[in-house]
Amino acid sequence: MTTTYNSGVRVKGNKLREICNLGYVITVLVFLISLSSCRGSKAGSSYDCVNTDHSFHTTIEHGGVTREYILYIPSSYDNSIPSPLVINFHGYGGCAMNHLDYAGDLNSIADNENFIIAYPQAVATTKDDVSWNPEDNGIQNIQENDVYFTEQLISAISSDYAVDSSRIYSVGYSNGGMMSYGLACSRPDMIAAIGIMSGIMLPQACNTNEYTSVIHFHGIDDNELPYDGNQDYQSISEVLDFWLDQNNIPESSLVSTQLNNSDVQRDEYTGGLENTSVVLYTINNEYGEPGGHVWFQDQIDGDSPNQLLWDFLSNYSL
Repeated sequence: MTTTYNSGVRVKGNKLREICNLGYVITVLVFLISLSSCRGSKAGSSYDCVNTDHSFHTTIEHGGVTREYILYIPSSYDNSIPSPLVINFHGYGGCAMNHLDYAGDLNSIADNENFIIAYPQAVATTKDDVSWNPEDNGIQNIQENDVYFTEQLISAISSDYAVDSSRIYSVGYSNGGMMSYGLACSRPDMIAAIGIMSGIMLPQACNTNEYTSVIHFHGIDDNELPYDGNQDYQSISEVLDFWLDQNNIPESSLVSTQLNNSDVQRDEYTGGLENTSVVLYTINNEYGEPGGHVWFQDQIDGDSPNQLLWDFLSNYSL
């Protein structure tokens, strides 16, 4: 199985921290330089798709700025019963309406489990490239601060639909996974748990007084965000170690399970503060090929990865 519409590559963590400290004008200039060295396919950029063509397309306007997203309301929705909300961030160069299809059976699970899904659209850093900036730069502008945009997005959806504010979750693919990790760091008071598909965490300071449970799926042959890391990105083990420390989860709690005839390994750490846990699914093989840089679809011991994702998230509330 291969990625069909984006590469998910994002500017390196240390460079991102430098960028955020230099101001908006320099940010744009450095992004142009940094992204040119890691640009993937442009086939999924927001300039190659028209989200307005999707029947679930909607917009948010704040401070004279308009941004768009796809909103999926489950068939089981009842406005008298507050529903959980899942925010699903696409990858680098991605498109919200394509990502809705790329995420597989997640909408069907939402129908069965009664949760709302928002698929937000990132904005372009250059004429052709769109990406998420996972750090809160403090700017109260939805165009210039993706964390602030997410806050306003939640507020807008909650004003129109019955949303359970204690059960808001962030998930994401690749650069969208970086965004979810960023929200877990900067807004753990707003996000109950996060789920990552082929993403990574960029180094950043986190709120040390709040704790967030994490589920992460990653392939051993990810050629964009390598499982063992590289000069630009942390390894998966380094990210897990960070969250074990952040949540005060003992390493001795580890339970490892081989699934799909050892094509998948599940590592679960439990017993953290506020009952937090961290779960990693290492995808050794999917559909007969080494686990790559994708939103995983193949069943794992009878359940889709999306079902496993939701089963994990739904255990947690603020």
